[in-house]
Amino acid sequence: MSIMTLTQTTVKYEAQPQFVTATGGTLHMYQLEGLNWLRFSWAQGTDTILADEMGLGKTIQTIVFLYSLYKEGHTRGPFLVSAPLSTIINWEREFQMWAPDFYVVTYTGDKDSRSVTRENEFSYQDNVIKGGKKAFKMKAQAQVKFHVLLTSYELVTIDQAALGSITWACLVVDEAHRLKNNQSKFFRVLNGYKIDYKLLLTGTPLQNNLEELFHLLNFLTPERFNNLEGFLEEFADISKEDQIKKLHDLLGPHLLRRLKADVFKNMPAKTELIVRVELSPIQKKYYKFILTRNFEALNSRGGGNQVSLLNIMMDLKKCCNHPYLFPAASMAFSRAHRIGQANKVMIYRFVTRASVEERITQVAKRKMMLTHLVVRPGLGSKAGSMSKQELDDILKFGTEELFKNEIE
Repeated sequence: MSIMTLTQTTVKYEAQPQFVTATGGTLHMYQLEGLNWLRFSWAQGTDTILADEMGLGKTIQTIVFLYSLYKEGHTRGPFLVSAPLSTIINWEREFQMWAPDFYVVTYTGDKDSRSVTRENEFSYQDNVIKGGKKAFKMKAQAQVKFHVLLTSYELVTIDQAALGSITWACLVVDEAHRLKNNQSKFFRVLNGYKIDYKLLLTGTPLQNNLEELFHLLNFLTPERFNNLEGFLEEFADISKEDQIKKLHDLLGPHLLRRLKADVFKNMPAKTELIVRVELSPIQKKYYKFILTRNFEALNSRGGGNQVSLLNIMMDLKKCCNHPYLFPAASMAFSRAHRIGQANKVMIYRFVTRASVEERITQVAKRKMMLTHLVVRPGLGSKAGSMSKQELDDILKFGTEELFKNEIE
């Protein structure tokens, strides 16, 4: 397949390029804008986080971006895409659809199958990598056979000898929010890889606090984001307008975030109403039983370990469950409020008053507000994980009233 330089990456596509149209696919205008932003960032050498809301096609934009670099002759690759194992089949399917000229190798499986892949799919040349179950380095200057290697987080670490010996034109990390901090072995290992350009994908760039966002930025551009304490101190009062503007200016070159509501103006509104309900007598009985049964863990100095506190919280949450509600409610909300929905979506969320459920809702609301202020106006976020201090606070919430009523 001939490759020709069509345009410089700093020049915007006004319409989708012919090599995309040839696939039979059509990019939405916001996806074309995302493609232009990625290409411009690549030309500037600015590593980036594509943080579009789930369902807006981050995978497609990423694939077309890599394909454009290849089709225009800017780079042949190779490109390393690391993703959760469960999403790799979707990546394969989308590469097939949007980048048919790419030679994509999926690097997964047990030691034997990976050994076969290394021997047969890594290079056209013979004896550039040792055979056997152990992953060895490729010989220097060996020509890589594939354009794209798809693999899991775990194998980036396990087979770093082989994968780390390749010079990657671009690294893509899917669902990067799962890799929360600088203690993540994945990030530490990748820091030893030879990578020309980094692109992180996440639907929730700020799940809990500014610290998690800092760690993503630190991996992306360590020379710019290298002082966690200074960063947190600088943006300690993030509700102040001047701090929000300063942080937006800092993030601007590195992060792109669009919401369904921004790009599909005809999507109906979504309204969520919190309906506070009381515990039934039998629920109160079980709620007290769970608390008293775990008295030691709750009352110990330091408040018990995080795992046991989390288990207690989950038990109390189950106790708060209402018989007419169904599981996986948040998934059902997303399914209802989606592209193609014409009616206004009303969500009634039942929350048990003076219980862990009410406190969790309050904590989640605070985190959503933080995300709203920092990343993009109108941004929603999942509650994410809870700190030990938050768990202590949640578990104590409402207990005084519960036992006080019993004494009276």
